Amino acid sequence: MTTTRRRFLTIMAGCVASATALQSARAEAVIWRGRALGAEAEIRLFGADRDQAKQAVLAARDTIRRMEDLFSLYLPGSALNRLNAGGSLKMPPEFARLIGIVDRVHRASDGLFDPTVQPMMTALARSKDRLSPSERQSLAERIGWTRVLRDGADLSFSVPGMAMTLNGIAQGFATDRVSEVLNAHGFDPHLVHVGEYRAGSKPARIGIGSTGDGVLDTVDLRRSSVATSAPHGTRFQNGSGHIVRPGPGGSEPHWRSVTVQADTAAAADGLSTALALTSTTDLAQKTIAEGLAAAVWFEDRDGRLIRV
Repeated sequence: MTTTRRRFLTIMAGCVASATALQSARAEAVIWRGRALGAEAEIRLFGADRDQAKQAVLAARDTIRRMEDLFSLYLPGSALNRLNAGGSLKMPPEFARLIGIVDRVHRASDGLFDPTVQPMMTALARSKDRLSPSERQSLAERIGWTRVLRDGADLSFSVPGMAMTLNGIAQGFATDRVSEVLNAHGFDPHLVHVGEYRAGSKPARIGIGSTGDGVLDTVDLRRSSVATSAPHGTRFQNGSGHIVRPGPGGSEPHWRSVTVQADTAAAADGLSTALALTSTTDLAQKTIAEGLAAAVWFEDRDGRLIRV
């Protein structure tokens, strides 16, 4: 699999200055950069006492490490890998919280967002050729959110061979948790990027990148989040994209990229993953009408922008 993940969202020039201008003239942004859940990560605290900010950043980094211990597919002992290996898990509180969000996004997306596609993902990663219809049909028998059983903190699979990936929503959830930790330490305004963006009480302008060159549009965030999914942003060796339809069908994605603005980064992340599998804007319009998303940007196959 091609593992390089292109960054489709970027801070636009001037947004940091506009945020800090509202603070003391002597205030400077405290910035931390690193990696989290396989993506670039960045935290910006505005108008902050530097010593206090360091403590807040340490707490944020601890939160990021905890998110990786819960949701990473690459750490052998993560909670997610324990679930996939044993078929059941006594969920830690944050894991249970994310599963609740997954359930809501699954229902809101008419089932298109489904973390149980992991068996299909694994098969695609191992295959040098496209999967046949019969192979997809066989794999589909181990896929389906309705086959995941939850009883309080107990989570289990009802079918042998099932597995889950949270890559389509965990970065958004981690972004939200870091933002919450910074708020708890008294640091708002801030701007958090753990794969997706979430802004605090002061506005930040984020550019939405094209799959080609340049910026398609900009979005001003204030107490809201934005996430982008590109079906072919990461490819398997057989050419298939990394966003996988939960059923046996293997049609090519209609969109080059989908960007969603929502109140939380987890919702934006999960919805952008699901909407990347659509061929019309109908579901996007539904999620906006229901208040789950604030706006959606589609980049079509010709690189044109459709904003809902």
